[in-house]
Amino acid sequence: MSTHGSRQATDRIDALLDKDFPWLRFPLDLERRFQSETLPRRRRHFLVSGIISLLVYNGFLVADYLMTPDVFVLGLLLRIGLFTPLSAAFLYLVYKGRLNWIDRHAPFLYDLLAVVGGLIAAGSLAIILSYTSSPYVPYYHTGFMVVMVYGTTVQRLRFWWALFFSVSVLTMHVLTAWLAPGFDPVFLPPIASLILSMTLFVLAANYMMERDERRRHLLLLRDRALVADLTQTHQRLRNLSRVDTVTGLYNRRHVQEYLPQAWARLQHDQGRMALLMVNVDHFKKYHDRYGMVASEACLREVAQSVQDCTRRPTDVVARYDDDTFVAILPDADPAQASAMAERIRQAVEGRQLRHAASATSRHVTVSVGVVIVQAEPERGPEMLIESAEQALEEAKSGGRNRISVRVIPPPAAPFRASVA
Repeated sequence: MSTHGSRQATDRIDALLDKDFPWLRFPLDLERRFQSETLPRRRRHFLVSGIISLLVYNGFLVADYLMTPDVFVLGLLLRIGLFTPLSAAFLYLVYKGRLNWIDRHAPFLYDLLAVVGGLIAAGSLAIILSYTSSPYVPYYHTGFMVVMVYGTTVQRLRFWWALFFSVSVLTMHVLTAWLAPGFDPVFLPPIASLILSMTLFVLAANYMMERDERRRHLLLLRDRALVADLTQTHQRLRNLSRVDTVTGLYNRRHVQEYLPQAWARLQHDQGRMALLMVNVDHFKKYHDRYGMVASEACLREVAQSVQDCTRRPTDVVARYDDDTFVAILPDADPAQASAMAERIRQAVEGRQLRHAASATSRHVTVSVGVVIVQAEPERGPEMLIESAEQALEEAKSGGRNRISVRVIPPPAAPFRASVA
């Protein structure tokens, strides 16, 4: 993501935070990201809360035995014989990763299955209440509240699923009380109002939990965007500190940091490195005669010539000094380095930049010092720079507008006398 893109993302998230997303929905792309990033946590919670709910659900057998003893066997069959094995089998499949296709294609099924499980639990309670003739039936209707709390707060259904679930359980309670035999209608208003009040409370809690979860997610995304923006800004500033503002090439600082790294890699592979040092002939006289603007334009022309003559992606070109450029050529042999140096010299001369103050030519020319060294532990990049400077001095003292090549052989191996 670009810096502009990360700032746009931050502004967009800030706007959503200000609106407070009352309908608990994000724009489509953010909603998909929210669902995807929260899915692993929701899957774990689905498993843990599912196990807890099974324990609580079967704990109702005690209430079945005490409050509806005439249909206790029916409750036992519904809870232990039917619902528990099916739920345990499903939870086991989720735990073993056998249902990972849900994560990829239909993550909403976790909420749907939790709703179905809760409705089955409420339905089993409704069946028991429909068949029992116990005088405690009105009081046992409060069991629907337990089911309600399970779905909305323990299972943490998404709010709209929780709303559907709660309305379904409340409807089931009213129908059961209305149709089941032995229920005194006088109990319906107080129990219904009690369950309705509980429904409103748990839905409010569910709504606030999901809103807080979504807010935390947006804050996390904003923090990520801010970190990305800061990282990119830092990298851009770091790159600027390595770039010459006149020519756009790397600067001397980059060369000083890059050379030891490249040297260490070549030393490991026993490779060679070539260094070209390119100096603009009589550049001070050029600056004195034509001024700063023309001098900077001249340097850009020379820099472009040096850059155009590099052929490999591993070659590094930099402005090393006021009027000096370097080209670092890892794994280059003497023929390649010499050929490149000559191409650079000809390219600069071919630009025909007028230099009336030059004692060498009527146009801008360059002298090039070339050194080729095999990376050895006994040597270092400092020696490479020194040798290139010496080669450049040889080219300049030889008349300028020429190249001077120095090939430094590997150090001689120490003599070891053999022992008979």
